[in-house]
Amino acid sequence: MRHVLAAFRAEELKAPIAASRLGLSRARFYRLYADYLAACAYHQQGSWAPSVSGGDHAPVWPPEVEALLHKRLDSKPPASYSFAASEVLRKCHFQVDRAQVRRWAVENNLAHPKPTQGSTAPVKRWQRSRIGELWQLDATPHRWFPNSPRLFPMINMLDDCSRVFTGSKIYERELLLAYLDFLPAAFIEYGLPLEIYVDFHSLFFTHDPQALTQLGRALHFYGTSFRYAPTPQAKEFVSYCTLSVRSKTAPELAATAGAV
Repeated sequence: MRHVLAAFRAEELKAPIAASRLGLSRARFYRLYADYLAACAYHQQGSWAPSVSGGDHAPVWPPEVEALLHKRLDSKPPASYSFAASEVLRKCHFQVDRAQVRRWAVENNLAHPKPTQGSTAPVKRWQRSRIGELWQLDATPHRWFPNSPRLFPMINMLDDCSRVFTGSKIYERELLLAYLDFLPAAFIEYGLPLEIYVDFHSLFFTHDPQALTQLGRALHFYGTSFRYAPTPQAKEFVSYCTLSVRSKTAPELAATAGAV
């Protein structure tokens, strides 16, 4: 070893060749060479010897530990690595961690199966950059009043750019008259949007692409059209609105309720 390091120091050998002759990686070879150069600084290269490596001082796992791990990891469904490690400590009084259990499971073909590939997330609709370009509209049925078992729809609408709620009101039923009462109030307060983001409810959509619903014709007269959401989840504000409003008391909700 001293002969190879001396030849490398004299530039008679290249690093890859010297490392291969010693059976070391290049990183380990350079660490060894640095130790050798420190000995050369004190003119002790003739008696220099590499230090003893750390080696593997981990205790051998008792047979009962491996038997317990095999039982826990071979079950249907298999136990988690953390639970298996805690069971080893509880029953066998032997300390192992989760990473050690996982390595043992991989070596013994007991590793957890890889999770299945989930479905591809839908393409996100980017938020509009101008106020009034798009308003989101939807109705959320819920038992808003604790003394009544009925589900009353709350019609909600917000501006897609500013996230400002342009309207929120509870109605007895989701009818055309409810929207004819709800929309004008929002238009008077905030102006007319270019488009309103809706679902495929019969009040908004007809199967004839050339035809408009009665509500669609009324909005078309003022230059406002519908844009249809591809899925119910596409209208992202509904769950937020529901969670924020459900915390209100019945008198507060009654103050916002409308009758049509």
